Amino acid sequence: MNEWTPALSTGVPLLDEHHRRIFQWLAELESAAVEERTLFGVYALVRLKHYTRDHFAAEEALMKSAGYPDLAAHKTEHAAFRTRLGDLQIKSMGQDISTETVKLLTDWLTHHITRVDMAYVPYLKKKQK
Repeated sequence: MNEWTPALSTGVPLLDEHHRRIFQWLAELESAAVEERTLFGVYALVRLKHYTRDHFAAEEALMKSAGYPDLAAHKTEHAAFRTRLGDLQIKSMGQDISTETVKLLTDWLTHHITRVDMAYVPYLKKKQK
């Protein structure tokens, strides 16, 4: 799955919009990989890295305000993903991003949303009431 679908909806409009945008940047990265456009791949990776940084900060702030008990573990997953993106950014300077790499990032994001993010949704909805 290389695009956001309603099945990935958390029901939190801001976060769903962020997730859609992240999938858009992954699609751009995939396009760069398929077309072997190194410079565009680097650009897409940098944009993806910056966007996920902002998204993770917003998501973590919402979880904190909702009193989500697994916030520390969630932050650890975010930090690991940011590190992976940083490593890929350095690697991308010397070689094209592979479609396999894009698939790994997409798979991580899909799993993260469907398993890890969905765990905090009840806490956010409870706080909204």
